[in-house]
Amino acid sequence: MASAFLSVPAPPPESGGPVPARPSTDAGSDATRLLCAGTYLDPVYRATVIRELLTHRFRVVAPSYGYDAVPVLAHALAARRLHRARVAVLLAGVLLTFLLTTAGVLNGAAGTLMLAWLLWVTAFLRRVVTLQLLTSRLGRRTGAARPVGGFDGSYPRHPELTGELVAKINREQTSDGSLICYGGYKPFVGAGQQVRRWSTAELLIGAPVNVFEGRHGPDLSGATGAPRPGAGQEPKRKDIIPFTVEDLSAYVSARMTSGLRDHASRLTRIEGLAVEQSTFTTAVTTLPGAWTTIPEQTDGRWQDTYGSGRAYLCVRVGSWNQELVTTAFVGFDLKGNTLHTEFYSYVLGPIQASFHLVDRLPARLDAVTLLRVGWHTLRAAPQAALRPVLSRARSALSVLLPWARNTVLLPQPADTSEFGLGRYADTLVNRGALTSIREMATSDDFHEFFQETDTIKYTQIVERQLLHFIREFLQEHNVDLAEHEARQTNILNDYGRNNSFVNGDNNTTNSGTQNHYGASDGGRGTGSA
Repeated sequence: MASAFLSVPAPPPESGGPVPARPSTDAGSDATRLLCAGTYLDPVYRATVIRELLTHRFRVVAPSYGYDAVPVLAHALAARRLHRARVAVLLAGVLLTFLLTTAGVLNGAAGTLMLAWLLWVTAFLRRVVTLQLLTSRLGRRTGAARPVGGFDGSYPRHPELTGELVAKINREQTSDGSLICYGGYKPFVGAGQQVRRWSTAELLIGAPVNVFEGRHGPDLSGATGAPRPGAGQEPKRKDIIPFTVEDLSAYVSARMTSGLRDHASRLTRIEGLAVEQSTFTTAVTTLPGAWTTIPEQTDGRWQDTYGSGRAYLCVRVGSWNQELVTTAFVGFDLKGNTLHTEFYSYVLGPIQASFHLVDRLPARLDAVTLLRVGWHTLRAAPQAALRPVLSRARSALSVLLPWARNTVLLPQPADTSEFGLGRYADTLVNRGALTSIREMATSDDFHEFFQETDTIKYTQIVERQLLHFIREFLQEHNVDLAEHEARQTNILNDYGRNNSFVNGDNNTTNSGTQNHYGASDGGRGTGSA
């Protein structure tokens, strides 16, 4: 169903000095570097980054898995400033040439040549500066080809990148024990494409008491004297040690961190492992009237419409220098003496191949390279002449029309009422994150075969260890493990039968790898595996 769009004024840029904020630990990752390079290489991606992080600042920033959003926004603003500087110089030159021609200092032919030269030199200088920035600031720091400089996580200053905005992004992009507000259907925004899912419901009953566990009485003195339950007789069971979902989550988190990273040997350690717990919820509110300015933060007073916050354990593995991120979201719930477990696996695929162009550019700009740049700039002169004119015309139009200046579009629910009563309703503001700047730069295909195999490998490792640690926890709390072991066997065997995992377009695989419900319901039933 199509949604109507309502245009409302955007909040003005924040002012003030820098505010101390905790920087991201992934500021210097390869993923961050490639995303920064993409803002210079792709004008559409550059505009999207600025729109998501600056123009639509009323939205929550999606969690940043394996990258830092602040340097990406800073380089996007720097690339836009470089483009605007070229347009400003070109327009100033055109105005000066017009005045000189009108005054008779230059004739028509000289004025035309002057305009052509201005068009070429401004485009040439912009290309040279862009090449210099890509090779010096955004190149790899290792390798003989680039012994000096390279990307270190730093970023250029910009007036619109205020301390308050940096603090907001750093606070909201962190997923460690925080509240993550999503705005679409999928709660796990920023994690990429789903590749596997399953859920189980295990009845919690006490483990059977055996003859070796301290039972008193004359009939338990030996194996031959041990009472055996008769046909249909229920064995005596232990009392379950009470536990909560928080106890189980804390146990699994500690065992995952210890067994796979902190206390594992050097050869078996997963270096890029991170185990966190976050609560996922919506952030929707209404504003009186249809043309009300969006408040900036309102001190966090945003409503969760349905009270649908859910806590999940997030087990993330960043590999290939954080360019490939595999994440498993694990949720637990205790209802009706039943432990319900959810498992969702997502993958952030490699960054677009076009952004990797930064790694193939020459380390130094010699005379031959500059000559080639000059020639290619000349060949592209007609296209370069029209682009800034059209861009400037759009900017001028937004200035002339007050109602179109600095506005954002808020999607509103479709109005299907008989009298169109939605025209009188308050503005609905969905503050939750819809996507991440990392997801918008993800390639449709894996670049290497081993990237796909690593995705499968890390998902299987996390899944297998998860089932093992849950079993340990249940055993320590005197829970019968028969049902858990049966579920575990079904889950692992199903994975072995359906291990194609991800299609070429990063869509999920067939339903066999998606659900572990009843065998007769085709993956859409309500039974447990």
